[in-house]
Amino acid sequence: MRKLFAALLLSCLVYAPAFAIPILSPGDTILAVDTDGMISNSSYPAGEAPVNILDGDSGTKYLNFAGPSSGFIVTPDFGAAVIQSFTITTANDAEGRDPVSWELYGTNDPISSADNSTGLSENWTLVGSGTIDLPSDRYTVSSAVQVNGEDMYASYRMIYPTLKGDSLMQIADVAFYMFPEGAGPNILSSLDSILAIHVGSDSRYPGAESPSKVIDGDINTKYLNFGKLNTGFIVTPSIGPSVLDSFQITTANDSAERDPVTWELYGTNDEIVDGDNSDATGETWTLICAGTMNLPDERFTPGEMVDICNQDQAYASYLMLFPTVKGDGNSMQIAEIQFYGVPEPATVCLLGLGALALIKRKRA
Repeated sequence: MRKLFAALLLSCLVYAPAFAIPILSPGDTILAVDTDGMISNSSYPAGEAPVNILDGDSGTKYLNFAGPSSGFIVTPDFGAAVIQSFTITTANDAEGRDPVSWELYGTNDPISSADNSTGLSENWTLVGSGTIDLPSDRYTVSSAVQVNGEDMYASYRMIYPTLKGDSLMQIADVAFYMFPEGAGPNILSSLDSILAIHVGSDSRYPGAESPSKVIDGDINTKYLNFGKLNTGFIVTPSIGPSVLDSFQITTANDSAERDPVTWELYGTNDEIVDGDNSDATGETWTLICAGTMNLPDERFTPGEMVDICNQDQAYASYLMLFPTVKGDGNSMQIAEIQFYGVPEPATVCLLGLGALALIKRKRA
């Protein structure tokens, strides 16, 4: 057994593996993406408009159907000011709609963004960001959140990137203060101009048709993305960094017009900071290869193996995009995908040595 360990270790140190194996497996971290750029899905009920967060009445609220990454732009009638802290009052129902994180931006540009837009028409400077622990009690003012702004801005843009768990965002009231710990007067009032905004990727999918379905080994499930063009996924194989040489896609249950026609594959060794349904701009990606494919019109059917060109570097994570699909449908979909390639030598050695160690324990 010692000689076998020594031989494997020597081969690991001297030889790179020259065989392709499946790289993806169920449980790998996989995220939906759409690289068409930022869009807004902002909308709100007529009686729950953003102006309600300025009225000082906890019985009214602002609700945005876009959920995470929604918020508002406000231009205080008070005039330009430095913001040092703020508070939020919780609204009437569904604690899961409460914000968990915040990003505050300032500008002195005239506001040209429209209501329910992305709010990106102006030049914005990040003032501060962080988390907030809103109370579970309803109609309750939070502790003051420190902003520590240093510059005066005429308008402010507040985004709530994450929520406690719901798909809608709501707050009853907001107060901005020029001093720490919520000291001094609230500079916001019902006279202020305020707009609803949301900024996010066009990526979105039904709850039962998430990207994890393309690596679950079941052709009866699928990943569907309503963003359609330029949608895809980021995947971090648990097998570790690998050099890919081919991939294969299995068609999903219905609508052949949703099948991808073109593909682009990128790699990175950056830590993945993008979340699900992002635009994949949080990392630096290297284009590995791109091309076309002709998936069969038959459903639940594996397509041909597609060669991946020009890759000689192992990457820890991959971005697969599908710029076009077969028809004019409302989405992109695939049932399964598998990457084939060669894990970097260190990974293969760890797998091999681990297997030998297991054999030794079983024999003991």
